[in-house]
Amino acid sequence: MDKQASKEFPEEMKKVLRDTFKQLRDKVLIEVFTGKESTRYTEAATEIIKVFSELTEEIEPKFYALDSAEAKQRGITRSPAILISPDKYRIRYIGAPLGEEARTLIMAIVIASTSGSILSDAALGRLFELKDPRRIQVFVTPTCPYCPQQALNAISAAVALPGLITAETIEMYENRDFIDKYHIVTVPFTVINEVPIGAGVRPGELFAEEVLTLAPADRVSAPLSGDIVELDMVIIGGGPAGLTAGLYAGRSGLKNVVLEKATVGGQVLITPVVENYPGFSRIAGKALVDIMYQQALQYTRISEGEDVIDIKKSDDIFELKTNRRTYRAKGIIIATGAGHRELKIPGERTFYGRGVSYCATCDGYFFKDGRKVVVVGGGNTAVTEALYLHSIGADVSLVHRKDTLRAEAFLRKSLEDRNVPVLWNSVIKEINGDDTVNRIKLQNLKDKSIKEADVEGVFIAVGYTPNNDIAKMLGLKLDRGGYIKADGKQRTSVRMVYAAGDVTGGIKQIATAVGQGAVAAITAFEDLESPYWKKKE
Repeated sequence: MDKQASKEFPEEMKKVLRDTFKQLRDKVLIEVFTGKESTRYTEAATEIIKVFSELTEEIEPKFYALDSAEAKQRGITRSPAILISPDKYRIRYIGAPLGEEARTLIMAIVIASTSGSILSDAALGRLFELKDPRRIQVFVTPTCPYCPQQALNAISAAVALPGLITAETIEMYENRDFIDKYHIVTVPFTVINEVPIGAGVRPGELFAEEVLTLAPADRVSAPLSGDIVELDMVIIGGGPAGLTAGLYAGRSGLKNVVLEKATVGGQVLITPVVENYPGFSRIAGKALVDIMYQQALQYTRISEGEDVIDIKKSDDIFELKTNRRTYRAKGIIIATGAGHRELKIPGERTFYGRGVSYCATCDGYFFKDGRKVVVVGGGNTAVTEALYLHSIGADVSLVHRKDTLRAEAFLRKSLEDRNVPVLWNSVIKEINGDDTVNRIKLQNLKDKSIKEADVEGVFIAVGYTPNNDIAKMLGLKLDRGGYIKADGKQRTSVRMVYAAGDVTGGIKQIATAVGQGAVAAITAFEDLESPYWKKKE
């Protein structure tokens, strides 16, 4: 949102904001600090807050210069800076809240006004054990769909413990000195008390653990006691398959929940543009996820940041223990999707988050000023990533091990039309650098020659591996690739356990996942009403 766009706020957007701001309970003071020189970032920050304040009486804006006494009193040294309820909380946004971060700002205002939180009771309980101050810095970019959740984790913590926790959301592109300081090339990236915790969104319980320990946490134990929730179906996975399964299960009258250990949306969330989903000639992946999410909420409960840690079956009832509570259900639908496949070459893991990435939407913003990057792969995802990087101004080339691309004809033509170079019959043998990536070793598979190339980013899109941990817990039959074996009605090898979406292999398309999610839920309903195995017996 630039100055011109903010002045011409669409009426539909204003209506959504007015409705959102109806939640505000306490008046919110917002202070905006800007430098003497006007930039598009300072103009955008100022204009956004002005528009917000015009839509509700509960937002009180104040504007100060960076060299003012007020800035000195608040300890503000960067422009633009936005402070939310600064007399009550330590919540700051450093940079202009553009793109995805406008959503963070809106939710931060709501949380500050209502003393709300996106953190679970378990996460808040852990935070209340904190004795010493914490300064949480979450580094973000406007195009990162995962960043708002991690930023709102920090903001929720600052509201819960206003005397101990400071939450700063920092836009990376406007504050590039932090890139060098912490060697950040992947967002969201979290630093607590000057200690780099790492990249990615953290479920609330893990986030709280990291705030307390000042160290990365991989997993927290399931609670020894807590609520036991009785359901008909538990759906594990919040991508298109899981959301559709929740919708159809709810419409069938089944009491169900969708559990997503990370962020709802799956691979679609980080797809820049979707052009092959029926009903939309062209739609951003994030926008499509939002539509699916809102529709599914009418029929199911969706719980983000909830990880299934253990499953047991007794007397035809499944008992699932998560990091928050225990569920007892008559059936399970597994829609856990697939994760990015690694190249498994030297330097790939070493430089992950420091130039190696699996998400152009998240991290491409770092390279938008003509910086040289490569995308590895030859399918739809790889070509889409390359086109996106080219569109934002990166100097991008595609590296493909064959002499033809697997991608759809439309994508291949777009690549040709934009003159994106393709290094045919080539593979990356090694990724090198100092603090961040600065070169790669390329091998030509025809003549076996090896050469070095200077690049600053490597985006890997060479396929997927199934997220089959839940399947292994249940002892389901898997194929040679580790994908869950399911029949035409999405039944697995265990009664009342169904699988849908990318975790079953086959054609990995949104339409396929949605179809399988619907079939799985309908089959589950039919099996509960009239068990097929009893007919056979």
